[in-house]
Amino acid sequence: MEMKNFFPTIAFLWTLFAGSVSAQEWVGQWSGVAWDGSEQTRLELTLERLESDLSASMTLPDIGVSGWPALSVERSENMLQVVFPSDSGPQRMVLSVDGQLITGTWHERRFENVAQVKLTRDESTSSVSERRLLIEGPAGRLGASLIMPNCTEGCAGVVFLHGSGPQPRDSNRFAAYALAEQGIASMIYDKRGVGDSEGELAGVTFDDLAADAIAIAEMLRRQPGISAVGFFGHSQGGWISPLTGAQWAHTAFVITSAGPAVPPSRETEWDVVRRLRAASVLNDAEAKARQVIQLWHDGIRSGDWLAFDQALHAAKAESWFGIADFSVFTNRPGETFIRSYRAFMDYDPIPALSSLTAPMLAILTPDDESIDAVETELILRTLLNDGHDITLRTYPGYDHSMRKLGLEGRLLRWPEHPDDYFILQAQFIRGVMR
Repeated sequence: MEMKNFFPTIAFLWTLFAGSVSAQEWVGQWSGVAWDGSEQTRLELTLERLESDLSASMTLPDIGVSGWPALSVERSENMLQVVFPSDSGPQRMVLSVDGQLITGTWHERRFENVAQVKLTRDESTSSVSERRLLIEGPAGRLGASLIMPNCTEGCAGVVFLHGSGPQPRDSNRFAAYALAEQGIASMIYDKRGVGDSEGELAGVTFDDLAADAIAIAEMLRRQPGISAVGFFGHSQGGWISPLTGAQWAHTAFVITSAGPAVPPSRETEWDVVRRLRAASVLNDAEAKARQVIQLWHDGIRSGDWLAFDQALHAAKAESWFGIADFSVFTNRPGETFIRSYRAFMDYDPIPALSSLTAPMLAILTPDDESIDAVETELILRTLLNDGHDITLRTYPGYDHSMRKLGLEGRLLRWPEHPDDYFILQAQFIRGVMR
């Protein structure tokens, strides 16, 4: 080797060696907090070695986010820049490590302030296990995961249903682990036609989705130690979980979160109605706005849009039209949407709620932007007064996803679940088991 090439080679080898040691210092589980002024949230960061690079994922226990994967991880000396994707744009963490301590900053474009991060190495181990399964369903195999706490007998189990759209099992993983920490097992699964699950989602009815959930429940019920199985459903799952519970003879309980007690076609009106009510527009405006949306639904049903187009044109002359904001209804829906929506838009949840014999916990927020939770609560209270076993819990000041709203419209950096959101569910299940 010529001397002029020797020193660059040594420098290159030293860079590899030094980089390897530096990378290993980051690897592991880290937990701590992030804060911005008076707002604070718990934070867990997982850093793993992938060949010569690092990968990262983040869990925010107070918000209900689990395993949020990073877009990129860049390392230089003792610094790490981790970028996470979000609806508001990339969020960037700039971190430094010193032995058992990570400190740094968290940048998000929606907020002028830079949040601070402080983490320590977390050596704790979890007794919760996860096992992936393939289960035969009505339309083919369903990809699922069994989440088991340290429980060997007399264990309660929950089947988590999905919200609207093509939802994977990951959408319920955090909630499943939160209940597992309370000693409750669960099964999460990919919605039909998503991830490892076969079948087609477009055009399925709520009965179809309930049949999938029953197949999952049968598998969970056969697991060693499981003595009772119930269903949890948020949003769209709030329609399907009582339906499933009413159809399956072994249902021990049902939990709904932001689940409507009106048909989807009625729920669709809420976004417009909510804006009119917030602006204190006269009641006849609300009735007229609902009529326009009902004619839109008639167009979905029949394919004839003439009456809707005429009603929408007439509504444009009304003083409240701009407040109502019909923008979501102005573009003609495509065939795929029509096929999917038509399959369940007129589903009436009352027969299932009325025939459900298992105890039900309904969690609502009166500030829900997606459903008229006050209307739903009145319906459920009527059923309760008629002798149905329904427990109601409302959380003012939270949105449809059951995350906290800022005062006077202030945007929260880390909107949290209610403190007892998962504890409430666990206590309800334990009460049923007793």
